[in-house]
Amino acid sequence: MKTILDLIHDGYSHWNEPERLAVIGAELESRTRLPQARIFLERSIELAPDNADPYTSLAFACFRDSVNLSEDGEKAFVDGIEATNSDILKAWYAAFQEDDSIATLLIEDVRSSEDISVQFTLAGSLLWRGLTDESYAVFQKAIARMPEGATPKGLDSYCSSMCWMSSHKPEVNIERDILPHVKNLIRSSPESYSYRALELQVYQVLKNWEKVKETAYGILRDFPDEETTMLALGIACEKLEEYDYAIIWFNRAIGAKPSFVRARINLAKIYEKQEKLEIAEEIMREIPTANPSYNFGKINLSVFLYRIGKHDDALGIFRPAYTKLRPWEKTSVGNSPEGKAMIEKM
Repeated sequence: MKTILDLIHDGYSHWNEPERLAVIGAELESRTRLPQARIFLERSIELAPDNADPYTSLAFACFRDSVNLSEDGEKAFVDGIEATNSDILKAWYAAFQEDDSIATLLIEDVRSSEDISVQFTLAGSLLWRGLTDESYAVFQKAIARMPEGATPKGLDSYCSSMCWMSSHKPEVNIERDILPHVKNLIRSSPESYSYRALELQVYQVLKNWEKVKETAYGILRDFPDEETTMLALGIACEKLEEYDYAIIWFNRAIGAKPSFVRARINLAKIYEKQEKLEIAEEIMREIPTANPSYNFGKINLSVFLYRIGKHDDALGIFRPAYTKLRPWEKTSVGNSPEGKAMIEKM
């Protein structure tokens, strides 16, 4: 298995091999090394603009960045569609369209495709647009047509979406219906981190925290620098009230990626539970320095400060950060009583 540094070295060592660069870029995107992913994906597209795959990975490497690169993400889809006329790219692009009329045109353009991968992608986009029942119906038609044991593109999207839908659709049996597909995906590409992370997601949805721990330890043996797995392991330990181990793994995640805000938030929450507010506050106040471009991290800091009674400090951080949030981020801020109170004081 390759560490992140191995992948980056491999990319530069094969700078003129577009297919290999596309794979490396996609893997780096799945491991949230987004600027590095973009370097190799853009080079892959430059060398072979008719390959649709790197455009999708590049778009996600833009949309997922804490720096708002949504215009670059949209451009990746537009360029890819113009260069390849790929139905998969059209289906994905529909997920991010703010103009409903354009999204509808894209959806109708690919709805009749016989390609199972296109249908999986379309169903995922429908889910992103909040059309849960329609998404579920398209997913079920696609999975019914899939040959037993096959691992087409988009199967991972199906598995991940079913994990999310299982709380709304009691007929979805994650262990029986989804886990076997995940195991097949892992066997088909054992060096892919994203499929291993999908297995972790399954056990998290099942709230089988012992299995989460076991799976996370297995992943870290193969991907020892994977901070999101360390975070998952820390959360599992916390759920099992193994707080000392949780603290160790959250700290290891921060050590692996100092800009990792979620690990700091989870670490601070443990100290807050233990009424060690000075330590919790110190950890939370590191966020703007550790990841200055991540405005939602600053929102989390302000919510914490508001909760412990430091209202003036909280509002001073909250106001400029809130104005820079993306629309869907603003929507979630009001879910906490502290966030709602600060919005009212804007």
